[in-house]
Amino acid sequence: FSALDETLQQAYNSKDPNKARGKELDIVSALTFTTRSLGTPSDVELLFSGNPGATVLSGAIIESETTGSRWVIDQDYTLDGSGQATATATCTAIGQTQADAGTLTKIITTMSGVVSVTNPSPATPGTTKESDASLRLKRKASVARPGSNQVGSTLGELYAVDGVRRARVYENFTGSATVDPVFNPHGLPAHSIAVIVDGGDDYDVAYAIYLKKNPGPPLVDVGDDVTVIVTDEEYPTNTQPILFNRPTYVDMVIAIELTDDNDELPEDIENLIQEAFLEFANGSMTSPSCGFRNRGFEIGESVPYSSLYTPINHVIEPYGNAYVSALTVNGATTNQAIAYNELSRWTASNISVTIA
Repeated sequence: FSALDETLQQAYNSKDPNKARGKELDIVSALTFTTRSLGTPSDVELLFSGNPGATVLSGAIIESETTGSRWVIDQDYTLDGSGQATATATCTAIGQTQADAGTLTKIITTMSGVVSVTNPSPATPGTTKESDASLRLKRKASVARPGSNQVGSTLGELYAVDGVRRARVYENFTGSATVDPVFNPHGLPAHSIAVIVDGGDDYDVAYAIYLKKNPGPPLVDVGDDVTVIVTDEEYPTNTQPILFNRPTYVDMVIAIELTDDNDELPEDIENLIQEAFLEFANGSMTSPSCGFRNRGFEIGESVPYSSLYTPINHVIEPYGNAYVSALTVNGATTNQAIAYNELSRWTASNISVTIA
């Protein structure tokens, strides 16, 4: 009878989005037209140089000089009077492809008047297959898509956009721009909305906002702003500029010192810990049943120092008496504050491991 009880309980749980797992959760999520992401590509900002007025072509391919990874330009860009243009490119591979600053320098697609390219900053890593925890959050947001609450329905629409990794919508519904810890903590202009999105095509993101934005409240710039002219799919004569923001990325530089008294740690321990940190940061490392934090870091979310031990211990736990003897983040042993319009960025090259 105990086996029967377990079977019945499992069948019951499989219909509960808070308890269902794996394929069972996929089925429950499909009822709200929510699907599990198989991963998103990394993206990066590139700086092109050449003749003023030259065009960086949409679909042009740039290659890494160190890894051979390839990146595709998302739209046409024109070099300005100084012969430069900043363009966004997306990796051709799904997942957490790394590209350190200054490594994307090979122009594969010939473009007249375009002479050189580089990436001043590292790429923002994509994601691997979406975890159950992340899918639950996305499903919860998607349920609000048809709703009348502007913030909730906008978030639901944004998370339905292919490639979107994280999104935040801030609203000041008061008639004052004065900072108020409860009603307007970020000092937004009166009756305004600020949308911040990590990942996704600029036009697709803007159109999702267009579908849900109510008439009246302005969309405001709170950092790295993007403005796109969208065209209504049902009424093509109706066009509208949509402003949203990309987060300002704050790199997390992690230095780890391990003590391995029994000399049991594997030779690739640094790679294993780097991978664990990347999975931890995007919420795909652990199951909720493990009792660890498992949702990653959102836009505007600070990084608790103590949480950094989780991905390390997740890796070294099987190896006897190995332990963390020193750990710093950005040279400190304190929590890392992230502003409301910022997002912590985690790259393998910024995570170092030494054995004491």
